[in-house]
Amino acid sequence: MLSSARRTLAVGVVTLTTLAPAALLARPASAFPKGDSVLNFNYKVVAVTHIKRSNQTVTPPPGTFKGGIDLDTGKLAGNINLPPATFSQSEAGIPLVTVTAATVQVKPVSGHIDLSTLKTTSTSVFSLRIKSMYAALPQLPFPLPVPVVNLVGNSCMTESPISVTMTGTAHLSGPSKFSGTFSIPNFVNCGAMTAALNQEIPGPGNTFTATVTPV
Repeated sequence: MLSSARRTLAVGVVTLTTLAPAALLARPASAFPKGDSVLNFNYKVVAVTHIKRSNQTVTPPPGTFKGGIDLDTGKLAGNINLPPATFSQSEAGIPLVTVTAATVQVKPVSGHIDLSTLKTTSTSVFSLRIKSMYAALPQLPFPLPVPVVNLVGNSCMTESPISVTMTGTAHLSGPSKFSGTFSIPNFVNCGAMTAALNQEIPGPGNTFTATVTPV
């Protein structure tokens, strides 16, 4: 019974971002007091982010969340890893640019699980980086004679970190879902596209949901 309960606790642990390159995975046991019972976990994460200001939904490829749960205190800690997401930003149904975005983890995920109800709260802190933005080009039967240019350069990212707090309850069978809202700060170092990005993306009321299943 105890072993089953401990495995159940792990089902309820995840948070996000939405859009991340590979992150170094810390050893979760180092985040907890010596001598505590720690359950390590490894989850598949399917995340969806909706950007309110531009009415854009972004779904990166599935990622992972690896970490641990302190079974003495309910504390959780770990690292989330989501691949970059690529999407088209359009107007009136006409694609204008193709964007690839990713998160850069600022510090490990932290949170708490109520060991009696399995209600979970966890927070992820990361910067949002626009890795590339290319103008959408018409399909032609021959290559263009000019090179394709990354419109945002190599250093485009939010001017300060983003904090997302996720809440949800674990389920004994099937996937578990967690969600939260967050604000996106202005972007910097995006070249001539800085002003345009700051008109289309930053602001409050963005939503993030993550569905997690044990690997």
